[in-house]
Amino acid sequence: MTVAYILSMIQGGIVAWNYREIDVLMKNGVEVVGFPLAWRPGPYMPKDGWHFINITVVGTLLAQLSAFFRSPVKYISLLKLAIRMKCVDSFAIAWNISREMHRFKVQHIHSHFGDRKLYTGYFCSRILDLPLTVTVHAYEILCNPNPEMFKLAASHCKKVVTISEFNKRELVRVFGIPEDHIEVIHIHGDMSDERMRKAIKILIVASFTEQKGFDILFRALKTLGRDDIVVWVVGEGPLDVKKMAEDEGVSQQTVFLGRLGEDILKILYDACDFFVLPSRTTPDGLREGIPVSIMEAMSRHKAVISTNHVGIPELVPEIIVDENDADGLAVAIAYLADNPDERIHMGNINYDVIKRDFSDDAVLKLCDLFRSSISENQKLQAINKTKK
Repeated sequence: MTVAYILSMIQGGIVAWNYREIDVLMKNGVEVVGFPLAWRPGPYMPKDGWHFINITVVGTLLAQLSAFFRSPVKYISLLKLAIRMKCVDSFAIAWNISREMHRFKVQHIHSHFGDRKLYTGYFCSRILDLPLTVTVHAYEILCNPNPEMFKLAASHCKKVVTISEFNKRELVRVFGIPEDHIEVIHIHGDMSDERMRKAIKILIVASFTEQKGFDILFRALKTLGRDDIVVWVVGEGPLDVKKMAEDEGVSQQTVFLGRLGEDILKILYDACDFFVLPSRTTPDGLREGIPVSIMEAMSRHKAVISTNHVGIPELVPEIIVDENDADGLAVAIAYLADNPDERIHMGNINYDVIKRDFSDDAVLKLCDLFRSSISENQKLQAINKTKK
């Protein structure tokens, strides 16, 4: 079964419940071909393997000429209707995307939202002689931008789907749609994941560069072979760290969060169970200093696993493993994963280290340095003036 979904990404990405809806359908044998009427990147983007078509203005304009010569009677008839209903843009887009629907052998058209998405779906349905359904929300019922076209398109649908009994009553009241033409199907709001909720959460905050040792971390995770451990990855950079996780077969245990600001980072530091950063010297000699992300994690009472690399042992009392030692890292991760009391104990020690050596007093030493430098310079200037 192949179904065309006409939807929008105008607010950035696919709407969350729409994304989950499509995901469930795809996992259950429905081949969904997506046609967003606007394409803007956002949190929920089509997965690899999903067929989503980016509609362009140029493509839409070029489609009109071939559509007219291919089906002149139908083209002119629907154009007259579109002009009367004030939705020529939906008419034009429909001729463009109907070609793609034909190419993918679409059997059914579903529009999500009863505005331009529905109007475009209506014309696609007329062009291809395919059944049409729509999911309608409160906005399209109470504030529809083109109520006359909505009523026409809704009456053409096999079913009008809405998300609540209240909306169903409003569709009957406002548009006079027969009750038996409306079906209430709730949208997908289930974000539960019991495995993820109960899992041990490891956090790594680092730029995607070789000296951060992401490959070592993923290798250690693979060595453990435990599905009760997940890694939250914060950062960005030139390395394809996602592919590293895929190559090690641990992509289902890694969550990539991109580059984040301080407020969200604080939440993640507090929410994780412990922090890992397997820093190492690269073959061309690149090294770390003392990574600030380790300090940040320690300041949030978190246990840390890192490596015997440059100045890190000056900062982290324990646990330190050798560079590039995936097996040693796996043992350390398993130890902290299985010993929550030890995590708390180490986290409290780490907090004290930061407060003592890496906090306000460290910055105030700079203040003393500046003050001393200024004083010495003033004295030197006074001596020079005296000599003159």
